[in-house]
This record gives sequence, C-alpha cells and structure tokens, in this order.
Amino acid sequence: MARFGVSDAEKYGGQGGGGYFSLKNDKDTARVRILYDSIEDVEGFAVHEVELGNGKKRYVNCLREYGQPMEVCPLCAAKYFTTVKYFVPLYNITDDRIQTWERGKKFGQKLSSMCSRYPHLFTHTFEIERNGQAGDTQTTYEIYEIGQDDSVSLEQFEIPEVLGSHILDKTADDMVCYLNAGYFPGDENSGNSQPVVRRGASNISDRRTPSNTGRREVF
Repeated sequence: MARFGVSDAEKYGGQGGGGYFSLKNDKDTARVRILYDSIEDVEGFAVHEVELGNGKKRYVNCLREYGQPMEVCPLCAAKYFTTVKYFVPLYNITDDRIQTWERGKKFGQKLSSMCSRYPHLFTHTFEIERNGQAGDTQTTYEIYEIGQDDSVSLEQFEIPEVLGSHILDKTADDMVCYLNAGYFPGDENSGNSQPVVRRGASNISDRRTPSNTGRREVF
C-alpha cells in the first residue's frame, strides 16, 4: 500500500464527510481549520486514475512501495501512470462542515512549512483565497493565518477515511479483473462492458499477482 510521509513524496510518481472542498471563482475565499496536529499526521498517497462505467474516473491505490518491481502492482505493470495526492481534511468554518481538499505533490512542501510554523495546526484558523478564473489550470491559492484558539480539540472533528472513499482500495486480483474485463469485482453492472485499454501491457491474466496487499505503516 503506497501511503507515505511528506519526506518521502519525492520517491513517488508525478507523471501524469462533507465531500470535496473547492473555491470555484477568482478571489473566492473560505475560512477553515486544517485538521492536522503536526507533520506526522500528514499522509500522501500514490494512486492510479482509472475510468469506470459511463466515463467516470476514480483514483485507485497503488500497491507498490518505492523500489519494488512494477509487477507488484498490476496497474503499474500495465503502464498506468502513478501520481501523488494529498487529501487534506478541513473543517470549513464558512460552510460549517468537514470536507476534503484534494492537492497535488507540491502541496506537501506547503504542509510541511505550515506545520513547522504553526504548532498544533488544527488550532489555527486559515483563510484560503483562490487566484484564478474557473477552469484556469494555472490557478493558485493563498493561505493566510488569521487566528488561533487553543481550546479546540482535534478529537471533536470526525476526520473521514481516505481509503475506500476518495481512493478505491483494491487488491491485485481486483486490478487484474479490471484490466481484463473493464470493471472491478462487484461492479459488473457499472455500465462499462468493454475491456479497458491496457496501455502496452500484455498477457495480464497470465501473470501471477502478489497476495500480500496489506497496508504499510505510516511514518
């Protein structure tokens, strides 16, 4: 299971509760709490993006740890790109709900700096401002610290689990099924009855897939 701390993000690819947090338009803002205590709480995930029925795309966990052979993960072996994602848990003060902010590889450096600058990160209130029109791929975000409340407890927030929700948690056998049939086991009626493009891989069904797909301890 490719979960890792911020310090190991560079080892992984960059190729390619209340739902998701987003600011849709230029100069939109929201006040939030970022639900980490310290950098040890921050997890990155190496994922593959796959297409399911009706053109819907989802992220799937990568089974390969850094340095392991490609064959450990059938999607890696089939040449699906790996990308790094952070799913940052937020309490959206403006909307009064828990949300998840999907961020890319570079955001790990930002989180590291914030955790270093603001001990007990969740006790601080931040204002996030969008800089970029809707649909602009060059959009950036400014984050401003605007206050602190030491009476807040992290335990009062129900932080959503990423695996199984934002990221599909699949086994090697599940992936082989997807590569050969176009769906994961249990999703036969998803609407996608055609095998997926294998991206250069061959003889997927003949490969021996690893049975050890347990999760790695997060550091």
